[in-house]
Formats: sequence, C-alpha cells, structure tokens
Amino acid sequence: MPSRNLFQLVYTSIYRAGRVDSELSALRSILSVSRRNNQDAGVTGFLIFDRDSFLQVLEGPRDALDATMARIVRDDRHRDVAVLGTKPIKQRTFHAWTMGGCRRTPQQDPVFAAHGMEDGIDRSRADFEQIVALARDLSVQASAPA
Repeated sequence: MPSRNLFQLVYTSIYRAGRVDSELSALRSILSVSRRNNQDAGVTGFLIFDRDSFLQVLEGPRDALDATMARIVRDDRHRDVAVLGTKPIKQRTFHAWTMGGCRRTPQQDPVFAAHGMEDGIDRSRADFEQIVALARDLSVQASAPA
C-alpha cells in the first residue's frame, strides 16, 4: 500500500454493557470481527478497553477508515463515539496487527500511568498523540492479541 494513501484515525467510545456476557467477551468479539474485516480492507490498528471506555487507533486508506468508522458507529456495543482526529502518515505504527487489542489489567497500570491515565481514561482529556503512544506501548507489551 503506498504510504501517500495512508491515514491514522483515533476515536473513543463508551462500552454499552448488556449486549454480551462480559467485557472480555465483548473485546474478543470485536477483535475477531475486526481482524476479518480489516484484513480485507487493508486496515491495521490497536483497540484498548478500560472499564467502560474504548480507545482505538486505526490505520489505512481513507475510504477504508471511513467505512470502518461507519460500522463502529452502527455497532451497538459502542455509544458516544467521538473521532479525535485523522492525519496522513508515512508508515503504519501497527503494521503487524490487523487488529491488536488489550483489556486493561493491573499489570498494565504502569503503562497507563506513564501516559497520564493512572485513574482510567478521561475521554474529555484524551489526546490523539497520547492514545497513539499508549496503544504503541501496549502493543509492544502484548505477546499476542486478546
């Protein structure tokens, strides 16, 4: 994929409980479907789930990101979806992940704290670059997708 056609998009949303049995089931379900869809669309990224919030970085062609976001907005596991920004990129940060992801655990608390999120995700203060950096650090820590 030519780098001039790549974009990075960051969004946040709130987990709408009740659709699935547990938070972990929700994350696994989202990752499973995302991996299949993203491979076909040329999208990569990383999804972070912390208590009731999702943070996600998506990378790929602009039209593929727009289509992916349209699916996310319609997905009843998400509410209050807010795109924090989109920017052109020269290369993918998450090239190895059609969709990586993690659910916050106590072992990851130091990583969240290093990015100013020791007490959880404050969506009103979430910043594009902060989320990309957090996702990058968590993806390095993850030995395999959730």
